Amino acid sequence: MTQRGWGWSVRDAGALRGHDIAWLRPFVAAAPWLTLCMLVVTLYLLGGTLSIAEGVLFDLPEREFADGEQTSLVALLLPTSRETLVFFDDARFLLGDDQSMEAFREQLGERAAKLKEDALLVLADRRVSAGELMNFAATARAGGIKRILFAQRHHDET
Repeated sequence: MTQRGWGWSVRDAGALRGHDIAWLRPFVAAAPWLTLCMLVVTLYLLGGTLSIAEGVLFDLPEREFADGEQTSLVALLLPTSRETLVFFDDARFLLGDDQSMEAFREQLGERAAKLKEDALLVLADRRVSAGELMNFAATARAGGIKRILFAQRHHDET
């Protein structure tokens, strides 16, 4: 009997082989492949969920970000402690209220048609959530707006 440095012998290992469960051997051999298949299926399902999500598509301009868009339509989104307010054309609308956003959509559509504009400049506070911005953009699109510019604040370098 050959002894190894840690007290293990070849004969002891051979004796253990006769005591295993024969019907379990194929399952033990297939376990790594089953794990790999489960991982691939999980990634496929998660990838499909993340890539098929609904939302508003924003077409970003190909030119420099600093160029901006010339428009006379401007909306201001300002969150308060209870709701987010939309200021447009000397009127105030509640972003979470369906009737208020319907009135905003109609007023925006009328104003855009009168000025023959299809772009809207949006000044949004950084505390406005991305979901609220998406809802606002969907409403603006329903009002006839084709391009939305979410403005960024320029910090004065002093």
